[in-house]
Amino acid sequence: MSAFDDARSLVQHAQDELPKIRQAYDESLAAKTIAPRLLVEIKNVCENIRSALDFAAHGLFDRHCTASGKKPKIYFPYATAKQSRAEFEKSGRIEACITGLRVARPDIVDLLLEMQHFGSHGYKWLPAFMDLTNENKHQRLVPQVRKETKELRISGGGASISVGPGASISVGRGASISVGGAIIRGGQTFDANNPPHVQGGRVEVITWVSFHFETNGEPVLPFLEKAVKGVAKIVEDLSST
Repeated sequence: MSAFDDARSLVQHAQDELPKIRQAYDESLAAKTIAPRLLVEIKNVCENIRSALDFAAHGLFDRHCTASGKKPKIYFPYATAKQSRAEFEKSGRIEACITGLRVARPDIVDLLLEMQHFGSHGYKWLPAFMDLTNENKHQRLVPQVRKETKELRISGGGASISVGPGASISVGRGASISVGGAIIRGGQTFDANNPPHVQGGRVEVITWVSFHFETNGEPVLPFLEKAVKGVAKIVEDLSST
């Protein structure tokens, strides 16, 4: 098997594990505590797709570069969140991670630049993901924060309005708001914790609950899904060079 084959296998394994994570995630939300298996599965998926990136970098080296003497250590090059494109290029990080690539395939170097958070591929999640999975931070890969937010939704006749956390609406006396077939009479101030009296419509207070990574504040499940999808595309694009 080539390094690219290894990368694809790791991505496929991560994709197969996502349904298990979703199930353990929902169970943990319902229990209002984090199941140990959720932590294990999150850690495994993150490590697998991080390794897939490094295997893809190895694939590039094996296919396009030559080693004089001992093969150098190869890693997937990435820019930190604070680095601009110019700063990242000046740092020489791509050449340091995949020795000889700049000379052998400058077009792939350009492709790797576009895969950074400032590039055209839209991988703005990449620095946060790489930082999360750095070896010295594995012990901090713990989604400890459970967040609840309330949203007020008023609907009627196919139309709706939503009021998020921290927002409120005041309707003066003698005035009214029409939402489809729903009427909100004047003399009311309402928000997600204090819903209004409505005629002819539906009022819902929806509580959104999610776990967030302690280290970067990202919502766990959407962040993982985005990272797995993104790494799969990176491996696919690099393997086709």
